[in-house]
Amino acid sequence: METTAPSLVLAGRLEAFSLADVLQLLAAGRRTGILAVEREEPPERAEVELVDGRVIRAERSGAPDRVGTLLLGRGRLRPEQLGAALERRAVASRPLESVLLEMDAVEPGDLAEALVEQIEETVAAILSWREGVFRFRGALAPGAGDPRPLAGVALDTQEILLEAARRLDEWGTRSVH
Repeated sequence: METTAPSLVLAGRLEAFSLADVLQLLAAGRRTGILAVEREEPPERAEVELVDGRVIRAERSGAPDRVGTLLLGRGRLRPEQLGAALERRAVASRPLESVLLEMDAVEPGDLAEALVEQIEETVAAILSWREGVFRFRGALAPGAGDPRPLAGVALDTQEILLEAARRLDEWGTRSVH
């Protein structure tokens, strides 16, 4: 009997398992799916999406339009373009990045740079969380409806963890080992 829903592969508490260890395990197993992380104080939710153990997306509820903000700050996107893209995204229920590419509002290379920075910032931030829960829901079959990386961004998990450790050290927070 076939099922079409993703399966819960791994779940636990951040107090018991290092999120860095969980990401390393998922990378080593070349897993595809979404790692959802939640904390209560302050309340926040994040998701890290992996394809074959590589990170293709990472977002936090506290920073939902970070890519747009990064592109604006770099002068790669005008405020009116971002406004139009946010309106389209709300109607279409698709990621902002997809809408920006569809609108030809940004160059794919500029979008890729912003996505990499967003992923690195997000992973570093959630690695500093000391309490909460995580759940990994994996795709059922490789190649069957797997998500595709936007703008070709599929980052090595070990490199992201090293960058996160560097950022956490700069921020004065040490929870990655």
